Amino acid sequence: MLKVFFSSLTRQIIGALVFLSIISACSFDAREPAPNMTLASTSWTLKTLDGKPVTTDKLPTIQFDNTRMNGYSGCNQFFGNYTSSSDGIFTTSAVGATKMACLDDKNALEQQFFAQLEKANQYAITLEQLHLLDDKRNILMVLNAAKPAADKAK
Repeated sequence: MLKVFFSSLTRQIIGALVFLSIISACSFDAREPAPNMTLASTSWTLKTLDGKPVTTDKLPTIQFDNTRMNGYSGCNQFFGNYTSSSDGIFTTSAVGATKMACLDDKNALEQQFFAQLEKANQYAITLEQLHLLDDKRNILMVLNAAKPAADKAK
């Protein structure tokens, strides 16, 4: 009787392991891993500013190249210089913008965007998001990696 019990138990364990193997194989994520994102190789769209979600018809953006940045600040186009290092140091300088008249909410968003950008001196990129931080590591703004046009159609 003991022999029958153990052979039955062994079959049940093997059956359970086969079942779990099939389930885990079906749930395997076959997508390609996200590429390594860097400031200079990614376009960024504002998600939160000073801890609050940004909701507007056209969100501010930033694009970086080797030493220059440009984008949309909520009302005007802007441009400037920046420096960054692999250990998360970040600075901006010589930031300028076009001079279109901005009304109420757009003006407030733009002023806050520039104020936080000026305070930023650290950055971190995690999970397709850029976090700009102040010297006390407070998050000033969070930007999402902009999806290429081909990805938006999916």
